[in-house]
Amino acid sequence: MPRVSVILNCYNQGEYVAEAVESVLSQTFRDFELLIVDNGSNDDTPQVLQKYASDPRVRLFLHKENVAISRRFNEALDAVQSEFISFLYSDDYYLPHKLERQVALFDQLGPEYGVVYGPGFMLNQATGERWVNPCMDFSGAILQNMLLDVGRGSINMISPMTRKVCFDGRRFYEDLFAEGEAMFFRIAMQYKFAYCEVPLAVMRDHGGNAGKAFKVNTEMVMTCIDRWESDPFLPAGPTADTESYRAAILTNSAWSMIRINADAGWARKAFVRAVKTKPSRVVHPRVLAGVLLSFVPAALRRSLNSWANKVRKVKRNSVYVEGYR
Repeated sequence: MPRVSVILNCYNQGEYVAEAVESVLSQTFRDFELLIVDNGSNDDTPQVLQKYASDPRVRLFLHKENVAISRRFNEALDAVQSEFISFLYSDDYYLPHKLERQVALFDQLGPEYGVVYGPGFMLNQATGERWVNPCMDFSGAILQNMLLDVGRGSINMISPMTRKVCFDGRRFYEDLFAEGEAMFFRIAMQYKFAYCEVPLAVMRDHGGNAGKAFKVNTEMVMTCIDRWESDPFLPAGPTADTESYRAAILTNSAWSMIRINADAGWARKAFVRAVKTKPSRVVHPRVLAGVLLSFVPAALRRSLNSWANKVRKVKRNSVYVEGYR
């Protein structure tokens, strides 16, 4: 039985998927299996993946239907045969020492530690620029930090390695298309986390990433928060913390919509929801500036954002994605 299972989720990323697969197969740590799950791709992704069918480290799960990513993750978890699990998307890739470094850190930790995580690089596919994506840097029982220190950056889905036992009794919410990183909040209710400062994964920014579907993602996070508050593992007392997190997510999503010249009306409503959730947000700089900018004519707002991007040397692709399909 391998020590690590890498779950690679694929959908219409024929341009990038081979690099994702090769980044796993070329790891310096060799005791792993790679579960490749294609979620109904209709491009050349399945043909690319078939090239790896004979590799004994690879298990292919090729589906004709595109369904919730959460469902595909659950199916893969049911097939896992290892002690540790690491997730990967087909448009991203690992750096060579990811598995080695994270397993070595786990070997120094007790069973109360369920997750090893750290920062990753962002890569702008259009410009070739690469930089470290902001990430929180807490270790131990970090649930409260995750809820209250949103400004420090979040845990990206492909960064962590997680003990398989953390998923015992926990399933990704299959009625949500992609619960994604929100799962780590549920794990943090019961397990400690260890931070590794070395970036070990690369997240590709190609302009069409699902993470840019701000409306859809925000509502899924709101649903997750509702469910956390009735989770039996939620420590007593942090309800106010979950409300702070809810308000922060609404604020940040609304601000992102303003900054990429997307739906200003939706952004304005999200700012209002944030203030209703946490009244102190009414004086938050992003709320004040965002509401004001939401009333600015689109052409002028676009010019202001273009100027701000140049001044701030923004490296990301400033685009909006409507949904996942």
